[in-house]
Amino acid sequence: LPAMLEAQLPTASLGGIVSDAQGARLPGVTVTATNNATGAPRVTITNDFGNYDIAGLQPGTYSVRFQLAGFASTEYPDIRLEVGRERVLDVTLQLATVEDTVTVTGSGVGVQLTESKVQGTVTAETVENIPLNGRNFLELAFLLPGNRPATNFDPTKTNTLEVSSAGSFGRGGNITIDGGDNNDEVVGGTLMNLPQDAVQEFQIATNRFTAEVGRSGSSIINIVTKSGGNELHGSAFAFFRSDDLQGLPATFDRSQEAPPFDRQQLGVSIGGPIRRDKAWWFVALENRNQDGEVETGLRDFAAQRVVTSSADAPLDDFLLSGRVDFNPTDTDSIGFRYSFNRSEEVANGSLAGPLGSAANRQSSFNRFNSILGNWNRQVSNNLLNTFTLHVNTFLNQIPTFTDNRAATTPDLGITNEIRFPNLQDGANFRIPQRTRFDRVQVRDNVTWTTGNHTLAFGLEFQRQLSDALFDLFGSGTIIVTEDFATQDRNGDGQINDLDIPIAASIISAAPVRPPFVPDIDNSYFGFYVQDDWRVRPNLTLNLGLRYEFDTNIFGTSSAHAPCPDLASPPPAPCVWLAGVLGLDRSQGLNNWGPRIGFAWDPFKSRSTVFRGGYGIYYDRVVLEVRLLELLLDGRALALDVLGGSTFNPDGTFRPDFTTGQIVNLANPFAGAASAIPLGINVIDNDTAHPYTQQFSLGIQHQFNPDWVVSVDGIHNFAQGQIIGRLLRDDNLNLVTVTDPLTGRTDNIVNIEPSAKSWYSGLLFNLRKRPSQWKSIGYGFDVNYTLSKTLTYFDDDQIPFNVGGQIDLLLGINNLALEKGYGLTDERHRVSFYGQFDFPWRIRVSPIWTVASSVPGNLFVPQLNTRLPLLARNALARSVRTGAELNQVIQTWNSSPDRIGPELGLVDPNLEFGDTFNAFDLRLSKTVGGDRHRVELIGEVFNLFNITNIRGFNNNNYFGFSTALGPSLGAPLRTAGGFFGAGGPRAFQLAVRYQF
Repeated sequence: LPAMLEAQLPTASLGGIVSDAQGARLPGVTVTATNNATGAPRVTITNDFGNYDIAGLQPGTYSVRFQLAGFASTEYPDIRLEVGRERVLDVTLQLATVEDTVTVTGSGVGVQLTESKVQGTVTAETVENIPLNGRNFLELAFLLPGNRPATNFDPTKTNTLEVSSAGSFGRGGNITIDGGDNNDEVVGGTLMNLPQDAVQEFQIATNRFTAEVGRSGSSIINIVTKSGGNELHGSAFAFFRSDDLQGLPATFDRSQEAPPFDRQQLGVSIGGPIRRDKAWWFVALENRNQDGEVETGLRDFAAQRVVTSSADAPLDDFLLSGRVDFNPTDTDSIGFRYSFNRSEEVANGSLAGPLGSAANRQSSFNRFNSILGNWNRQVSNNLLNTFTLHVNTFLNQIPTFTDNRAATTPDLGITNEIRFPNLQDGANFRIPQRTRFDRVQVRDNVTWTTGNHTLAFGLEFQRQLSDALFDLFGSGTIIVTEDFATQDRNGDGQINDLDIPIAASIISAAPVRPPFVPDIDNSYFGFYVQDDWRVRPNLTLNLGLRYEFDTNIFGTSSAHAPCPDLASPPPAPCVWLAGVLGLDRSQGLNNWGPRIGFAWDPFKSRSTVFRGGYGIYYDRVVLEVRLLELLLDGRALALDVLGGSTFNPDGTFRPDFTTGQIVNLANPFAGAASAIPLGINVIDNDTAHPYTQQFSLGIQHQFNPDWVVSVDGIHNFAQGQIIGRLLRDDNLNLVTVTDPLTGRTDNIVNIEPSAKSWYSGLLFNLRKRPSQWKSIGYGFDVNYTLSKTLTYFDDDQIPFNVGGQIDLLLGINNLALEKGYGLTDERHRVSFYGQFDFPWRIRVSPIWTVASSVPGNLFVPQLNTRLPLLARNALARSVRTGAELNQVIQTWNSSPDRIGPELGLVDPNLEFGDTFNAFDLRLSKTVGGDRHRVELIGEVFNLFNITNIRGFNNNNYFGFSTALGPSLGAPLRTAGGFFGAGGPRAFQLAVRYQF
């Protein structure tokens, strides 16, 4: 029986039932699977039930031979095994009249006969031949149904991609490379990139993965790297782009100087035998040197609007991955891999809005190392043990930005950060910073086949260490309500920036700058058991149970012990708030995750499978939750949050009642202490791991040997998701705390497990496997997702975007008012990719992606939040036009419960949202023989130059201005910026040599 253990591991498995012509099971059949590339054999024998199972196989093509005395030997010379999947090969042996061998060309089975999870795989040939704009392996996820781009929430790695699977936000998910964890435990998302030529196969389980993998409430992304073979093979390539081949975004102001751009991506890969049939090696290197620019913004005073500009953004990215594999005995296979990634770049800083100025950029330096070893031991015919040891390190540094390009208020001499409604200007609020992360990971998995059961059980351990240097709001941030002044508020007879109202100002009051958190640690444990029971040849039940917990993710160790003397500086690692609030943390130990699924072939045709199931999946909690609690404790990184401008009845400035000073851009930090929820973060005592209930039901059908269609309905309901909310007492009054050491009084941002999210999706996949039609070879995939995502939040776990703004405004405590569409919600998403081989060795490889608009969150500057009458992210969903929005505004203005001034109407002809449509194409011509060949490549991205308006970060993924006012609905950013996916049309030339 195929080992379901392999469902999300970096290997493949092969199994099935061997019978005679009358259907009787045959024990004692010798089954030999030989890797066609390495010549390495794996041998097993069918058990008393006629079942066989060969687990832990390297993905690739195998020759499989079945032998039993008295029967003709049967051989399948080209059985393709894919990463993370089991291949079912049920065989009928014929009586032998002579010593003969039956050779079978292809098994003809394209459906997954024993799997109930929802997944997709991209093969090595596809990885090598499709046009990926940026050559990042995570782009492959967007080709498969149920997955879409997520926002960038990580200012430390602006060059990485994040994946939203089944509506998730992108911090979660579990990304593994050769079974080793490639997740950023500090802020979430992915860590290192790989050379594209090092990727053998890419698999993503979008829903209902099995119990041997956890730490994700959404998906599992499983990457396996290439290994060498018995023949020496290699490649060298060079990709070139420049501004001569590059268009400009539609949002770019043509009155500005066109930005320069050039990119060179160079790489080599080579692999071969150390000893034939025993040991092999492989190494790949890639370097990207890019002299480009990022989209920035500046204020056009003549036109009184924010326009798109550009600023220098060089990037140098070096990638290396190498591995050695060897089989010291017939029952052992051992592999070692080392990967390295060094990235140095200038990019936009962390943005609270859609655009940042040139002065708001940052320089990032990232270093990644990964060392991994795998050992597969075939203890007996029915018992396999897999052991993995993985060590990886990550260091990020973002120093003070040295490019002193002036902000857009040079006449004021202001160097602080200024947040206009549509522009973030000045020195970024999150730098300098530094993050270190080290991890040791150990996994051991056992697969045992007995009778009709495949039992899988094992454990995983991780030791995680991190520290952080973080000068939050060190430059001082001034939040203003207008992009340009609308009246003379200071009475000097002029209307200029000194008349712009200030909503609030925030500045660091840390006693030691930059603030630093010493080592924090956490240990993760996971245990599981999986029983995949082939009840009948046409029915498999997948039964699993996983338990996992973290020892210190919520600060339950001595690091959160109360200080003995609250009025004295706390010696690390005590926490003074523990003595005030009575912190008594739960460790969150009730993390039991059962999973049940089925795969049923009702017609016993081996061409139609119904599949489905249910499971509970626990998400990881990132270390930044604890880091921020230790930093934002009112002492280590104390913040002064100061009130904004006050006004006379005629709208002119008047002095602040407390300080007696006028607060404007001439004196931005003169306001009184404010109750804005920044300063002290506290993890709620009852915080536990978020968990998701996943449901799925689907069907997979094979039309003929080359056509397979899958349709799956999935529903995910996530609970206990972590957000930051202002802490209130039973009378709904905000809870404040006064530090006896400093005398500071501040609110409490409670980091609590109170948010929820919902995702419903219909996932469709049509796969045409490669075949020949006359002189043309072709294969392709068509994917469609129909979905809806609802959430309580736009950023999980990290409490900078405090939840519950509407209930705070209305003076009630009802988080359900925050329920709205997820900011990455796409109702429809279609992708098509394939490969078409024509005569004269010409190949065409297209990718076509079409998606619905994403929603936007209306921002009302006068309320510092959205309209209470509108759900969060209502633009382009419940409110699609300016006329519909005006109806809501009129209702609000006439309401007796209205808060603040009467609001103006907007252009009724506005239409909110923009669809995404990009067609990418690679055209190549190969010359030379099979041993030495050169491929000439031309690529075009967004061939039809369709404008796709879409943002980048989690504060405005919408891409349009969402501030209620004259600029509402103005496009601010195109998808992909200057150079990315969906951006302006761009051509790329390349040459590849292979041998």
